[in-house]
Amino acid sequence: MKKLVYFLLCIFFFTACDKDDDQSSNDPIDQLPKATQTGANTVGCLVNGEAFLPKGGGLAGNKNCFYQYVDGEYYFGMQFSNSSSSGLEVKSVILATKNATIDENQIYQLNSQPFYSNSEDGRGSGYLNYTASNFEEYSTTSEITGEMTITKLDFENHIVSGTFWFDAVNEDGEVVEIREGRFDMNFTE
Repeated sequence: MKKLVYFLLCIFFFTACDKDDDQSSNDPIDQLPKATQTGANTVGCLVNGEAFLPKGGGLAGNKNCFYQYVDGEYYFGMQFSNSSSSGLEVKSVILATKNATIDENQIYQLNSQPFYSNSEDGRGSGYLNYTASNFEEYSTTSEITGEMTITKLDFENHIVSGTFWFDAVNEDGEVVEIREGRFDMNFTE
């Protein structure tokens, strides 16, 4: 009797699997987190058509988000990283604004250099860092741009959610495409 029950369970489990389910998990968009607005601390995007999600991180973690008022200016920053098991190879996607308040249901142009540079005030930036044996940085510029949309900003619960896309270029003129970006993060003030 036990063998019959075991046999029936095996048949049930094998027939319950659907080939389409297995194939959909190979679709890069299906690997991204859902676009939520609950403070789920999720983030992801496509980098040149491949899913890019936080992974690894060590002491610093693999994602961070802040919206702070410093020296009379507002700064928003959201970063997430994917690192190898050795920690020697790290890729990061970073979105930032300098001297600009962010508001719900607003679109922000990502069209300047990273916010730590001497970029113009009130402008946003997007960039991809790749650290391995050599350091590569791809940044938005006034010609190579993108957008970030804030879909939720909740100060009481410290939640910021949104979507983003951008192109970024390195100093050799190579362009990467960041698409289908979404985040639902808790931010620090």
